[in-house]
Amino acid sequence: MMRVEAMMFVTVVSFALVAVLASAACASDGVFTVRVGDLEVSMLSEAQRDGGLDILIGASDSDIGKFIPTGKYPSAVAVYMIRSASGVTLVDTGYGANLELNMRSLGVSPEDVKELLITHSHGDHIGGLLKDSAPAFPNARVSVSRAEYDWSAAMRESLGKYGDSVNLIDPGALDNGAEVMPGVLAIAAYGHTPGHSVFMFESKGERMLFWGDITHAMAIQMPRPGVSVRYDSDPVEAAKVRRLLLEYVSSNGIPIAGAHIAYPGIGDIVPDNENPGGYRFIRKD
Repeated sequence: MMRVEAMMFVTVVSFALVAVLASAACASDGVFTVRVGDLEVSMLSEAQRDGGLDILIGASDSDIGKFIPTGKYPSAVAVYMIRSASGVTLVDTGYGANLELNMRSLGVSPEDVKELLITHSHGDHIGGLLKDSAPAFPNARVSVSRAEYDWSAAMRESLGKYGDSVNLIDPGALDNGAEVMPGVLAIAAYGHTPGHSVFMFESKGERMLFWGDITHAMAIQMPRPGVSVRYDSDPVEAAKVRRLLLEYVSSNGIPIAGAHIAYPGIGDIVPDNENPGGYRFIRKD
């Protein structure tokens, strides 16, 4: 397992280097902000790029021809920052490439971050945890699922620098999430990795789900949720969880924010009447 994890981490980091270079061309798409109740939610772009067919698992030739006729589709890497009366929270850290720059453009410094929620341990989500081998967010409590922490040596190594500020959590079910902090629930969404978690924020009766890596290729995984990607540690379970989450947020009218959804990365999920069993993503403007 450790060897497989190391190979996955190297693959993701190598992929990250290409994406960081691509991100330089999209500075105008670096930040997007919406409100959820009293919360100010900002998408902070680490990269905007095209994805390729080589990562897809279970995509038929006919579906590729229908949904990805050019062989490429919009993708991204994003971090989400949430500001509230109680302070600043980050969901993931991306590569750490553009994160600090984007935060400072909104008047926020790394020292201002009080809570850091990690969906999982891949390099494009924890790459910004450290800066010059020290905690990039020195005043933050870092919450991550116990299952992910136990599985990932890369995670444990990075979080070792945070000492007692690491908070290991046991995420709950969709209808019974585990409270991480007031108004924030951690929900188990295993499959992409053994401890992959998503986070539900609520304020004044409004909710938003930060779903990490539930999708990577929206162009085909919305109309065909059964399509997985080679980064999934368990592609079958990842597809099962994706279907459950898509049905839940669509039927409950809960907007989502995804790490790999092209700018602005935030929107609503609705059933796709033209593709039974599929969904459509309606981006926020």
